[in-house]
Amino acid sequence: MSIEAEAVSTAVVPAAAVPRQVAPETRAATAPEAPKPETGSRLHILDLLRFCAALSIVAYHFIPSSAGAWGGDDAAFDGPLKDALQYAWLGVEAFFVISGFVICMSSWGRGPSQFFISRVTRLMPAYMFAVLATAAVLTLVPVLRERPAMSDVLINMTMLNRFLNVPGVDSVYWTLFVELKFYLLFSIVVAFGVTYRRVVLFCMLWTVVALFSMYTGSPFLNALFEPFYAAFFIAGITLYLIHRFGPDLLLWCMLGVSVAIAMSNLAQRDPVKRGINSYAVTLTLMLIFVAIMVAVSLGWFRWVRWRGLVTVGALTYPLYLLHHNIGLTAITKLHGRVPPWLLLTAVVAGVLLLSYLTYRLVERPLAKRLRRGLRDGFAKIRAAEPVRVR
Repeated sequence: MSIEAEAVSTAVVPAAAVPRQVAPETRAATAPEAPKPETGSRLHILDLLRFCAALSIVAYHFIPSSAGAWGGDDAAFDGPLKDALQYAWLGVEAFFVISGFVICMSSWGRGPSQFFISRVTRLMPAYMFAVLATAAVLTLVPVLRERPAMSDVLINMTMLNRFLNVPGVDSVYWTLFVELKFYLLFSIVVAFGVTYRRVVLFCMLWTVVALFSMYTGSPFLNALFEPFYAAFFIAGITLYLIHRFGPDLLLWCMLGVSVAIAMSNLAQRDPVKRGINSYAVTLTLMLIFVAIMVAVSLGWFRWVRWRGLVTVGALTYPLYLLHHNIGLTAITKLHGRVPPWLLLTAVVAGVLLLSYLTYRLVERPLAKRLRRGLRDGFAKIRAAEPVRVR
């Protein structure tokens, strides 16, 4: 769940630099490779949407899915608000759609090393701190679960724990494993060079493989291609293509198919499958979000340009990583001593403040050093390559 919108620059080639005339049919066929001018500006609306998705997940974990942390005091939240928050888990699916949009946007014009550096520097500093902070809280105040083993904490620091069947220090980290597989799959496109044609082909192939994976029930295909959530990422990628190159019938069809598959898969989500949520309400809410993302891709929110949303969006990732076990530990220890609404407000404010401090004091400075070190490392690899002489 991790996501970073980046500006896309557009180079204008003078007419004199074109060596020969191109046939009209050739121009029509290659036109999608010229990005639209307005894609060069940051989409601040995505920062707002990401933050809203993160807050919805925080609210879901703190109220309807608090696992008894309130000790019965959560009855204070009974009513329409708690009923509405039963659907706030949809923030995860919203994250996956936004991730497909933003990763496709930020990878355009980048090589494999640049893509790798951008993902590592965006994900690892805040994640490593969150693992250590959460493990420290669970060790010092073990009211939610047993103290995590040191070996589990160490392998969690690499973000590779799920590959080794080691549980996450925090259960919410499962989404990072899904995101990681998306990055690995999309890195294939980056390795060949991100183009309109290759991205479209990637979306089509991933859709077909995901469908066969669900049809056959192949454990290997399920583990590799993440068929349950693939359609959400593909929808986000398609929405970015619409934003960058303009809509056409092919892209609308791709979006329609991916949304249809994603909406069908929502029926298998735990809250719906166990009868906690109404599928009709779940479907309606997700379709509303998709409609908002369509409006984003068509440029209807270009007027949203408040620069403060950049910081708001930057809080999303550390907020998601830090809120769950740390927040529920505070609620478990303090419920009964502090009025429920006051405690909820204080805990939410506390995790927001912790997220901001993580962003300013951990993520930003460490990301710069990590980026510089990785660039030097890749430069050394390139310098060590033998020079080919014709």
